[in-house]
Amino acid sequence: MILRSKIMMACKLLCFLLAVVIVVHSRGPLTRKVSSPQPFFPRHSLVSDFYTGDVAKLTERLLGADLSLVVYYAPWDRDSQHLRWEMEKAARYHHEQIYFAAVNCWHPNSECKTRYKIRTYPAIVLHVRSVSGTETKALAYGGPRDAGHIIRFLSRALHPLTHVASHADLARLQMEHNAVVLGYYDFSTVKQLPRGFISYYLASLRSLQHHKTSAIAWGVVTNHKVATALSFNETRSVHLVLWNTTLVFTNAASSNSEGMSNWVNKWVDETTIWVDIPGTKSMALHSVLQKGPTLILFTPDNPYHTVNDPFTVLREISLDYSNCNQSSRVSNLARYLSSLRAKSRIQLRQAERVCRSYLQNQLHILHLSKQQFNSKDETCCGSEPSSEAGTTTGDQQSKVCDMCTHPTRTLTTPEELCTNPISWEEDSGLLHHVNKLMTVFSDSCRHLMLQYSPWEHYSVCCQRNNTLAKAKSSYIPHTPEKKEAFDVGSGHPDDRIEKLVALAAEDQCKRLFHGSLVAPHSFVKDQHPAPDITGLGCKTNKTLTFVAVDSLRHGDVAEKLGVNLTTREPQKTAAVIVDVAREAHFIMDASLSKLTLANFIINYTHGLLDRILVTGHVDTNRCKPSQICIQELTSENYLKFTQEMGKMVVVLHYSSNCAACTTVGHVFMTVAHMARHIPNITFARINILTNTLPWNLYFQTLPSIIVHPHYRKSDSSVFDSTLPLTPANLMSFLVSNLDPSHRLSLALSTCRDDCHEQVVQAAAVATTQLHHLMTVTTTKLQDVLHRLVKLKETPHEIPHWENHYQILVHTKHLLVRDIKTQRVKLNHLNQVQKLVPSNSNKLLIESDLLKSLQYIIQSKSNSKKTLESSTLHNEL
Repeated sequence: MILRSKIMMACKLLCFLLAVVIVVHSRGPLTRKVSSPQPFFPRHSLVSDFYTGDVAKLTERLLGADLSLVVYYAPWDRDSQHLRWEMEKAARYHHEQIYFAAVNCWHPNSECKTRYKIRTYPAIVLHVRSVSGTETKALAYGGPRDAGHIIRFLSRALHPLTHVASHADLARLQMEHNAVVLGYYDFSTVKQLPRGFISYYLASLRSLQHHKTSAIAWGVVTNHKVATALSFNETRSVHLVLWNTTLVFTNAASSNSEGMSNWVNKWVDETTIWVDIPGTKSMALHSVLQKGPTLILFTPDNPYHTVNDPFTVLREISLDYSNCNQSSRVSNLARYLSSLRAKSRIQLRQAERVCRSYLQNQLHILHLSKQQFNSKDETCCGSEPSSEAGTTTGDQQSKVCDMCTHPTRTLTTPEELCTNPISWEEDSGLLHHVNKLMTVFSDSCRHLMLQYSPWEHYSVCCQRNNTLAKAKSSYIPHTPEKKEAFDVGSGHPDDRIEKLVALAAEDQCKRLFHGSLVAPHSFVKDQHPAPDITGLGCKTNKTLTFVAVDSLRHGDVAEKLGVNLTTREPQKTAAVIVDVAREAHFIMDASLSKLTLANFIINYTHGLLDRILVTGHVDTNRCKPSQICIQELTSENYLKFTQEMGKMVVVLHYSSNCAACTTVGHVFMTVAHMARHIPNITFARINILTNTLPWNLYFQTLPSIIVHPHYRKSDSSVFDSTLPLTPANLMSFLVSNLDPSHRLSLALSTCRDDCHEQVVQAAAVATTQLHHLMTVTTTKLQDVLHRLVKLKETPHEIPHWENHYQILVHTKHLLVRDIKTQRVKLNHLNQVQKLVPSNSNKLLIESDLLKSLQYIIQSKSNSKKTLESSTLHNEL
């Protein structure tokens, strides 16, 4: 019957499954409906958004531009959503030279999803159109994903090569860059490009992937005399000019861009490098620190600034430090860097004056255009041509309206929207001029400034395109050494050169403005001459590696090393030496200069610097005596807290990155609760990730627990990491490090009724034994006293009378002392029998009982003395 029922149940189940299959197939496949893709970028964005993942249309657009920047995104990705606005800013800056596009490469069944396998979103790729125009070369961008760094990357991609026409040009490149790649190509024939030049050009673009800062410059020599002076033997040859030598790439003529770039990356040698920390899990900084002691300069890397004065000082110091052969070439380069720093300040002041003049002129132009503005037929609109733009003819040109709504309120009427520009005659600094320009200037510069604007007062401005265009083309910025531009062929002024000069001035103004919003220029104050450290790197086994880290993006790294960048001079600039092998690091306290940096290096070399102990967050919440809590320690109060005599401290060493450390908290708290009756014991913990401790307190495994005893601080012991960390094991370890009195206190606190009964019985037995011992001791004392009386009566009848007398006196003193001790002990035993069963005034009872028990235990350790008096009496 049981077998039959099981067979029937199986048949019913099979029939049910078949019915489900039939229903499912009749209704069609159960597929999840995917929503249609939506635009990711705004409708009026300068970034072409291929939100359907159409790669074919994208490819067609890429072949129409020399340079294109494409971001492959996923709409749900947070980084993609953040990058969207950064791409907007970059597009407003470079949209006239570079084509910007974005592709939804996540949407299922899209062409992009099918063709490309994007591992992480978003992916930024620079596409370079080939000479034939039939394909593009893709170069991935792996730098920071903010507008400033993307703009810097694109600016270098627009001008990857520099024309070298003399030794002075090469010297200038060496001062501005750590290494220079020179290629000699003959452009005497204009019919076609020299053979190998395209590979050289692509190699210069490829180097931007590996060197995200301006570490390597790529120069081109076109003149035969200059090439001969620079030791070029043939055309299409490539030289790598380093700080101390020059290398020749012999296979340059037959090598492609990848081979050329790999050769440069293999042989490039820099005394100072920028370390880029991507912000994700990376070994970038770790690989540098493992090579040996490293001097890290934290300084702002402003992507809009072309000169970094603190980094130039570091380069100058590193060149002298590494000049082991006393090379005049290296010494001259270091000296030129010093003069370059002085010139850069002058050039910055000149650039500010030129930009101020340029902005004033533009404001004047717009002021004139406003006077020609007829408000009756003008309609304000949002950053697009007005509705009347398509109908205007003749003198009535198209109108462009730029709207910038105030963020705190809604504007309703056109009168509120259209506001007059601020008077252009006001002169109160560069940023103020740019602020005024931002509210009225209708071009890419104004759009980009709008995104970075720190001001809250926005407005809508309408002006005619023809007036603005004519005004802009008629301006040439004033420079200290203004020269009239002529056409080389005809000898007449060339309008194209004038426009290029005007565009250069506008770009300079944009860089100054955006750079001032990111971080101000950091200039190192000149002090007294620095000590000579030439060749010091070869005279010691503590040779330093010099690196720089962007303090704007990685200030948290400096904070973990204990550096407060807010109090530094120059702003957010500090120097730190990290020695991983010695597990130590050192911070330069003085303001950065060539003098202080050289002294810092000399003091480290001679071992005169003190190791820095980083201190984490100080916990202001102290544990109250009545609470059971874990006290948080720092490196500042660790030694003072744990080395206090009479107090036992149990410390848990943990790390916030340690997963195992999170599982021992309940064990630690449980033991703290069990040991709450032990007097003068404290449980604490310390985060070793944010606090640096002395070397003797370094632990290779975490979590680690160390016990600092009450009095024997030198006998501190560590819990055996091979044992399971359980409450029983930790409590046993704790008891093994207690003094006898504290063990007794712990035992007394855990004693229950049955334990009390055993203590009373043991005390009664000990009292009986003590009464018997006192009787025996008293009898012995009487015997000694009797013999002393007898010895005094007949002193001459006993040989060695004096020695015998002294022994009897000594024995008497010992017996008297023993009797006194036994009486005191008897009193304590009586007190034990009296106090153990009592429950009234428990705190006072435990205190008195503890004293009695401690005395009894200590008197047992003095039993040897009692035996000595008894043995001495027996010998007598």
